[in-house]
Amino acid sequence: LEILTFVDMLPLTADEVLRLSTTFDQPFVSLRLVQRRLQALRRAGLLVSRPYATASLGRSPHYVQLTRQGYRVLYGADAPLPRRRYFLPIADARHRHTRALSQFLVHLMVTAQRRGFQLCHFARENTVRIETAIGSLYPDAAFQLVSPERRGYNFVLELDNGTERVRSNRDAESIEQKVRTYDRHQDNLPAYDRSRYVALFVTTRSHQRLEHMLQTAAAVMSNPDRTLFLGTSLQRFLDIDDPFGVPCLLDQHLRPRFLIPDRDRRHQNPDHRRAGQHDGMLPSPPRRQALSASHAP
Repeated sequence: LEILTFVDMLPLTADEVLRLSTTFDQPFVSLRLVQRRLQALRRAGLLVSRPYATASLGRSPHYVQLTRQGYRVLYGADAPLPRRRYFLPIADARHRHTRALSQFLVHLMVTAQRRGFQLCHFARENTVRIETAIGSLYPDAAFQLVSPERRGYNFVLELDNGTERVRSNRDAESIEQKVRTYDRHQDNLPAYDRSRYVALFVTTRSHQRLEHMLQTAAAVMSNPDRTLFLGTSLQRFLDIDDPFGVPCLLDQHLRPRFLIPDRDRRHQNPDHRRAGQHDGMLPSPPRRQALSASHAP
């Protein structure tokens, strides 16, 4: 069920399944064995394979998704099925976005496991709604990283392919409007509310665009001193073998930051450890549920 569990989280290529298998009880030792297992799951009607429209190393890789039968094997015969689009092919216009999202999350999950972290409460793209008086957002993913000491750090993810304007307070899809909405949402949460989070901005574009996005966040935040936004370029993140061990992110003041705060990596602050949380990063909402500024179901 390990493959089905990960494919439920995000579409995966055979190479990505091979990488993720390092977190399995019995990892695959070769790509050929992964391909054989995926073929067996397809023949059993549990997975479907479809080609990406983007080329890689001269060929078009294929991604796998769950079928309805595969979903029922994973969640039970009586489990309610997700919406129809869950089982549909990814639209060609979304292929680049989906591949980048998968690359980031696979690298995060593999390196988290090496560090003893668990990725929990994962919510797929468009399954969490963050609602405020000035608008709503559907992050590309939401998840919680749980340390070996059982402390939770919570994130929402925004994958940027450079298709949205950075500065615009009228364009609902602009980076500025997203920042304003996340900022308003946090304003409506008490300082130590267990549903607080950090928004990760990951761009596939230039470092200059990343800096522009973060500087925009600093300019429009109601409290620019709090840690709400962290960012990185996708390529930089993928190039770092241990993103938990180096400050691979930037905050809104363009200061290098760790994915997990330094005081937590050093296992300090025992009062916070007992509480299981720390200010600014708290549990993600349950899978496929909405998060409202006034009510977290």
